Amino acid sequence: MVENQETTKINLKLKFDHSSRLFALLFPAAYLVAIALFCVQYSVIPGPELLVLAFLIYATYNKRTWLFLKAWLPFITVFTSYEIMFSIVGVIAKNHLHAGPLNLELLLFGQIPTITLQQTIRMPALDYLGAIFYSLHFFAPTIFAFILWRKNPTNHLKYTIALGVCTYAALITFLFYAVAPPWIAVPNTIRVLTSSVDASLGIPVYRTLFDFLSPNLYAAFPSMHSALPTVIALFAIKIWKHKALPSLAFPIGVWFSAIYLGEHYVIDIIGGITYAIAAFAATEIILPTITKRLKEKKKNNPNNQTFTKTYIQNVLTPHNNHQRCTHTSKLVGLPGFEPGSIAPEATSLDQTSRQPQPKHLQLKPNL
Repeated sequence: MVENQETTKINLKLKFDHSSRLFALLFPAAYLVAIALFCVQYSVIPGPELLVLAFLIYATYNKRTWLFLKAWLPFITVFTSYEIMFSIVGVIAKNHLHAGPLNLELLLFGQIPTITLQQTIRMPALDYLGAIFYSLHFFAPTIFAFILWRKNPTNHLKYTIALGVCTYAALITFLFYAVAPPWIAVPNTIRVLTSSVDASLGIPVYRTLFDFLSPNLYAAFPSMHSALPTVIALFAIKIWKHKALPSLAFPIGVWFSAIYLGEHYVIDIIGGITYAIAAFAATEIILPTITKRLKEKKKNNPNNQTFTKTYIQNVLTPHNNHQRCTHTSKLVGLPGFEPGSIAPEATSLDQTSRQPQPKHLQLKPNL
């Protein structure tokens, strides 16, 4: 018997390994074909994240790689899917632009703050400082995720969920409310990164980076350059309290740089901060509350099979065939109950523990 069970397990394992190898090749191939057709149809240059995701699909069916990626797969999925959808949304939404942030800034300030900053305090030192802070946006989310993964795995998962909520809420906004940045929509605005920093370096670093990654040019609101650093600062302060207060220099530097460099409006920055706070609140307050209530509801409402078993044990104690038939007819239709399942037990009860009826219930013979 034991040998047969072991043989069955080995056969099932071989079948699983065979199917895993098949899926490991089939799913990435189907994904790459779909991406290739989409890129040809919409003239989109595929970025590196598209290829990375194909390898991740393969890795999920590889036992050794899966052990390593298990903790990181949610974060990588959020990152790669956002990068893919970011370019796709830009292609779809570019013909429906809105000027809300531009008009609101003119109403509030009388002039675009980017123009004011570039005309009053512009200097090479601020150009380079702004470029450094703005570039940290591309690396900081992953570095912070690595720190949490090593130091605080529970918050690593929560941080990943917050990033997912924030980025996908932004993607929906980009799709239905596309906004051009100041360097496109506002005359005399300088895009410092490509016109000044690249020229000073003598190498088109940012021009090549933007062109290769095929960015969405009409995703100014909300600013992800303000949202993601804000999410990082919120989690850092939550975990390390006052010791993490210096981390606020990072989001503040990015907020200023995004406006100074001509990449975002002030309204975009405020929108990004709002999205970040909402994502943090959803992860730390709303989702735990919903999870707690669902657990309480499940605890207070046992499943039907447990109810049926309890009913049979506590209620169905037949003393004669008539009572057994009556109770059995009441149970017909209950989920998880089969009419013949209690017959042996009921028969045993009839034979071994038949109880005499009370005297006041006994039938008297007619005289």
